[in-house]
Amino acid sequence: MEVIPALQRDNVSSYRSLRSLFEKNITVNSISEVLDTCNVTDHAQQIKKKMVLIDYDVMGVEENGIVTGYILRDDLGEGTCKEYFCSFSPSELVSESTPLLQTLFIFKDHERLFILEANRITKVVTLADLQKPPVRMLLFGVISLLEMHLYRIIRDYFAGDSWKKHLSDKRIQQAEELFLQRKSRNEAIQLSDCLQLCDKRDIVLNEQSLRGILGIESKSKGKDFFKKLETLRNNLAHSQDLNTQNSWNEMFSLIEQTEKLLEECEKI
Repeated sequence: MEVIPALQRDNVSSYRSLRSLFEKNITVNSISEVLDTCNVTDHAQQIKKKMVLIDYDVMGVEENGIVTGYILRDDLGEGTCKEYFCSFSPSELVSESTPLLQTLFIFKDHERLFILEANRITKVVTLADLQKPPVRMLLFGVISLLEMHLYRIIRDYFAGDSWKKHLSDKRIQQAEELFLQRKSRNEAIQLSDCLQLCDKRDIVLNEQSLRGILGIESKSKGKDFFKKLETLRNNLAHSQDLNTQNSWNEMFSLIEQTEKLLEECEKI
């Protein structure tokens, strides 16, 4: 009987290792672009034409060979770039080693971030860069990690296949059909291995005590969260824009909620 807790600890440890991979090894540098620059004395209209030509919204401004601020294309008029100069705010600056997941949360308050390499500002990240593959890989990985935790919790919480009471006959039948297909390929699995995210959602939300353990305030709020999460996962899987139907801030809030639920899963 002592084997079960040891296996559970091993499972949680492996999930934390995977989580660490997302948090530490995928950094903001993986989606950043080199910050092109102009001189503070350059004519603003000439620089604006250049920015339109190369499709830049922002450009760094150099003074005495050092990037000290930036300009925005839409702000530029007559005169020199100095007249449209914006100083860097400390909250807009991040280290090149900042985890990408943490970067997403910083974007809740900014449209762009500037990257510090040593003591020099050399790169920039904008909201458009959040459509890049590393972000998609990160988000899909976080959602997959949550699914893994939910499966572990359901398997440990319910004796045998007693979780079936929370699913419709149709959903159980679909799981059983998938189970038979995978068994025919000699895969060593259980029926619960064939549950989809929507099944895990219903099992967790319909079990009041499990909702309480995971810090899910109510069934309705849980359904709203999982609906948005499934939409995001589907957009990721089909290479759709990440904010097609919702604002970026709604997506950032969704990932924050996912992180909180992951933390509760890790406590079990």
